Amino acid sequence: MRRPKFWFPRRRLKRRIRELTSLAKELAPEAEVIDVLIPGYEELDAWIDIVVPDDKEELISDALSQRREEIFTNEGYHIGLGITERSQYEAAQEKLHVTI
Repeated sequence: MRRPKFWFPRRRLKRRIRELTSLAKELAPEAEVIDVLIPGYEELDAWIDIVVPDDKEELISDALSQRREEIFTNEGYHIGLGITERSQYEAAQEKLHVTI
């Protein structure tokens, strides 16, 4: 696994994840964190899946992406984001339940 350019304990990575999820909740209290993976997929240090209100997806995506890039530049943590609109998430869940 690739290491961040500055090696910090896992605790610091978890703080950055909480910071990103808190920012999503601040922008839309209805935002829901669905999953957090540490380590993330492939080269990622972490992956966060968040479901947001349909009308706030672009706002939250832009804000979290900007903060994520700052974290990567300053600390070297590569955190992936999966931001899904509530209607898309619910439609996918319905298809999953129908298939089973």
